[in-house]
Amino acid sequence: MIVASQRHPAQFPGLTIEHGEIRQHGIQRTIAMNGRGIHQTSLRTAEGKVITLPVCRLFDWQA
Repeated sequence: MIVASQRHPAQFPGLTIEHGEIRQHGIQRTIAMNGRGIHQTSLRTAEGKVITLPVCRLFDWQA
């Protein structure tokens, strides 16, 4: 299991990436493709704001 929040604990609390699944606080996050063909997901920040970001950034953090 890779816990992305170990590198960015203040930004996305409870975020984990395991077996290619993105979860936040144990809830699987859905992934959608935008009009430009970029896969995105929405995550809740520590401040409570929901932001949408490209999935490739999350996998960059786990490396």
